[in-house]
Amino acid sequence: MKTRYLFIVARRVPTTYATMRDTCSRYDDIEVILDRRHGQRRRLTLPTAADRRVHERRSRKIDLVLKQLGWVVVTQPAESGGGESAN
Repeated sequence: MKTRYLFIVARRVPTTYATMRDTCSRYDDIEVILDRRHGQRRRLTLPTAADRRVHERRSRKIDLVLKQLGWVVVTQPAESGGGESAN
């Protein structure tokens, strides 16, 4: 099984994003994206009966590295079926 690499670059370093995107564009197993998150998504509103989220999906380690370094690499096992699944 082939591994795919996802480089997530912080919005505050657009030149790093452009450089990584251009450098990695020739590789099929590497994707470079800007961090799309804009802070905490949960809003303080009226309390609900039950919180359906089992756990926080954001990784604290990824958040820390992204804040300190400006970019982080996430590995994903590539699907062997030839196409990517739509989640």
